[in-house]
Amino acid sequence: MRLATLTTGLLVVAAGIGALLAGLGAFGPGLAERPLLTSEMARYAGDNDWFWPVAGGVAETVALAGLMWLGTQIRAWTLSRRAALDAPTRKLAAVAGGELLREARHVPGVRDARVRLTGSRLRPRLLVTILCAPDAAPAEIHTDLSNGPIERYRAAMDMDGLIVVIRFHMEDPIPTPPTPVPA
Repeated sequence: MRLATLTTGLLVVAAGIGALLAGLGAFGPGLAERPLLTSEMARYAGDNDWFWPVAGGVAETVALAGLMWLGTQIRAWTLSRRAALDAPTRKLAAVAGGELLREARHVPGVRDARVRLTGSRLRPRLLVTILCAPDAAPAEIHTDLSNGPIERYRAAMDMDGLIVVIRFHMEDPIPTPPTPVPA
């Protein structure tokens, strides 16, 4: 869906730039001086009283659909960055998140952790990003986090059904220097 939207947007921008350049005479004076509608098209639009109201209605419908889509995208982006919670719950989430971070960083194999509460008030979710040591076992870290700090976070927030997404990033191993070959 994003590729189709990007392609459509690029085509519309290219058409707009092309029309602007044509109007400024970049493609020759003949194209810049030509009217937008041919005489047959102008006569057809002038002879039919319904043409311009229908064209305006179609343009308004397309603009309204675009604005509604844009509003939906902005809301989704906002909810993915910050949970739509009231101030006391947000403060409680910050305290519980700090405790979760402290406990997660003490789990063997964890180098660093980040926590973010996102989603809506009715469907919140917790995103936990873990940076693991190169030799760590993510399955063991997942088990340790799920049975300890995450359960305590759910209990502190009083959200037993809280969806938790844990993302693991493995730290690059430190390269060992090559051993010299005896000559």
